[in-house]
Amino acid sequence: MEGSEGFLNNPDSSLSEAYSLFSKNKILRDSLILQKQAASILERDLRSTIAFPRTIPRPMREKIAEIITLEILFGQPYEIKDSERFIEIFGAFYPIFLTLRNSKPWPRLRKIAKKSRGAGIAGLKILLPLIYEILERLSGPSTGVSGAEYLKELDAGMEDILRQFERLLKETFLVWGNSISGEFSGRNVQGIRNSENPVLQEAVLNFMQKDGYQVFLERLMEGLYRKISEFISEMEENLDLFDTLALLFPQRNWSYSVKELKKEPFYLQLKMLKSYSTFFEKSPDLRRIIDFIGRREFDPPSDRIHLSPFGKNRIQTVRFSDSINNLLPMEAAKLLNPSLKRKFYADMLEGKLLSYQLLGKHYTGPPRIKPRGPMIVLVDTSGSMHGAPQTLAKSAVLAMAKRMLSQQRDMKVILFASTSQHLEIELSSRKKMSEKFLNFLLYTFGGGTDFNTALSSGLKSLKEKDFQGADLLFITDGKSEVSDELVLARWEEAKKKYNAKVYSLIVGGNGAGGLSGISDYTYFVEMELDSEGTGGIVRLMEFSQNDKSV
Repeated sequence: MEGSEGFLNNPDSSLSEAYSLFSKNKILRDSLILQKQAASILERDLRSTIAFPRTIPRPMREKIAEIITLEILFGQPYEIKDSERFIEIFGAFYPIFLTLRNSKPWPRLRKIAKKSRGAGIAGLKILLPLIYEILERLSGPSTGVSGAEYLKELDAGMEDILRQFERLLKETFLVWGNSISGEFSGRNVQGIRNSENPVLQEAVLNFMQKDGYQVFLERLMEGLYRKISEFISEMEENLDLFDTLALLFPQRNWSYSVKELKKEPFYLQLKMLKSYSTFFEKSPDLRRIIDFIGRREFDPPSDRIHLSPFGKNRIQTVRFSDSINNLLPMEAAKLLNPSLKRKFYADMLEGKLLSYQLLGKHYTGPPRIKPRGPMIVLVDTSGSMHGAPQTLAKSAVLAMAKRMLSQQRDMKVILFASTSQHLEIELSSRKKMSEKFLNFLLYTFGGGTDFNTALSSGLKSLKEKDFQGADLLFITDGKSEVSDELVLARWEEAKKKYNAKVYSLIVGGNGAGGLSGISDYTYFVEMELDSEGTGGIVRLMEFSQNDKSV
């Protein structure tokens, strides 16, 4: 009761304390979530890097890796609240860690990791072994390296600093060796119970007070800086390229090394990937078109949509309830009158407030559905599409594939020309024909155009379980008509049944040809070549919308 009286007497103070407690709990919860995510990265992606046999004990390698992962991959600067406690646990790693955080490559690596999680993990796979090697390099004769070999690269005045650092490393490894035999377990710093070690603390602090120690560490880590800077430069130039490969081949352990991928068979494919990605980024009109096409929410088939109280877009009737969300205006007006205000609260407790009952369309299929639906892309590869239209088509398909894969949505690419020229490439959770998709980027368009076969293929795919409710994108120059009236009739039925939308991207033509009757959205574009004739940009010339099918 005392607590209740305190709240009533001073509600602002109590609310402030409650808010403060809530904030602390939120910070703690967020911290635990980050630690859990970092632990998952260590176990799944960095396991082989950490597990490689070394002089550094395995638990210590894991803890160093967690600190670096939080810094690089999650952008969370590791807060050292108690430097003496940190030194007790990490010893010689303390000055090395501080030097790394103040180095030039550090923010660049964090920036790369922010843009691409895969590139950040690849950077950690390079960085962590280099850190371990620096710690082990001068720790003792077991490393097979003598200090004299490094004295040749250091100024004469740094000999004392080198010797002191060697002693510091030996003391650190001695403490680490003693720790693992006792209570050293897990990845949590709070769980590492080293006994107080004033000798190690004093050794670290004395080393960091010595003139020239910072220059010494910088020189010692020149090799690390050089390798990380090379990696960053490669990523800044090819980041989009590697992310695309990671999406196409998710099970492959990419090393994020340009040197590896410049070899056959990837060299030509990578060259095409980069070329079409660059073309797409330089064409704002094409980007807007693809953005619009890929944004529509998943619309389930009509046979799975029913009126339900879960839907809220239709007023069904007026009823009594205790809900204030759908009140009639006359009920809400009672709150303005002091006398009727009590009546309002009484009616709310008894469930007698006049309210609208809302119903609407509700999806009654399986509980787990994708927020956005699959996509079927049909590409005209006839001879009339050769040249600039071919570049445009491949750039659009590549951009759409990257978006669908990153959003974990299924996609199928159907290439059509004459009756005998037909190829389907599926990029879905069930089947990922990534090699064929890369080969499509090298494919030279040629042959006639058969819209009848293309429409039949699209209709067949729309009936497949993975592609029901899919949107369809046609990319063509529109220079063909549809002669099969039965196919068109079936298309109209399928669009209603599966709630499919059809987008047509007409390249360099003035009409949609056989697609005019079934397209919901039609874009007419032209490609403006650059001065070299090898590239250019796409310009939207006209846009039309079929109101009947919207």
